[in-house]
Amino acid sequence: MKKMVPVMLTALLASTVMSAHASAIKVTITNNAPAGGLALTPFWVGFHNGSFDLFNSGEAASGALQSLAEDGNPSGISASFAANGTLAAASVAPTGTRVQGMVGGAPITPGSSVSAIFNLSGGADNQYFSYASMVLPSSDYFIANGDPFEYDLASLLANGPVSFDVGLPGGVNDAGTEINDFTSSAGNGLFAGLPPMQGAPNTGADENGVVHDVLSPYANFLNTPTGYDLSGFDFTSASTYPHGLATIEISAVPVPAAAWLMGSGLLGLVGVARRKG
Repeated sequence: MKKMVPVMLTALLASTVMSAHASAIKVTITNNAPAGGLALTPFWVGFHNGSFDLFNSGEAASGALQSLAEDGNPSGISASFAANGTLAAASVAPTGTRVQGMVGGAPITPGSSVSAIFNLSGGADNQYFSYASMVLPSSDYFIANGDPFEYDLASLLANGPVSFDVGLPGGVNDAGTEINDFTSSAGNGLFAGLPPMQGAPNTGADENGVVHDVLSPYANFLNTPTGYDLSGFDFTSASTYPHGLATIEISAVPVPAAAWLMGSGLLGLVGVARRKG
């Protein structure tokens, strides 16, 4: 019976600490590519009320999405998000406080992980999660969620931290804005044997197409170096990319247990329980 007190107290503390996270959310992104595989630009992420529609497959990409897909530049998306507009329907005027930011500060290379913490306003204002990143190297490949309701934090965090794979087959997009060509693609400098990467943003030939799924990665790229091994870039291969291009983990950041105990007076109870045991 003496051992029941610390055991029960431990369970109580764990439960209370997890529920005391309030608005702090940690986002961790891991590049799942094999050695020599694809890199990703730092992820733009946003927390909103479901009204932020980043793109629609089969439609022309917005200028903001084009900048991210071609050059890894999220500033247009960030500006639209901050202005409470939507990229697909600017007439929609959502209410509430949105939160956004970047995860990572440099290209995310194979096997590496990056994290960032975001303080949310809570409730429906920040209930849904969106992300976007450019695939490197490429002319205009990107990964992002086109459905603003796809990731519902209320559901995701109901039972603790969650993780999901992105960039699975059928989940990598071509923005349809630039002709696929290694002589004008971004990120070439990360890979030995590719031509020097573009010297300035938006220098490739316009494609004037629409956003679509990538079914045969790099098969239609112009100016592929003779004999260059592209197998490490094949994100449609289940054996090469069994978990897609990346894994995103979202978790609540609990109030430090020691600090919570000090404030509640339970720190003394722990000491009493231990002495009695």
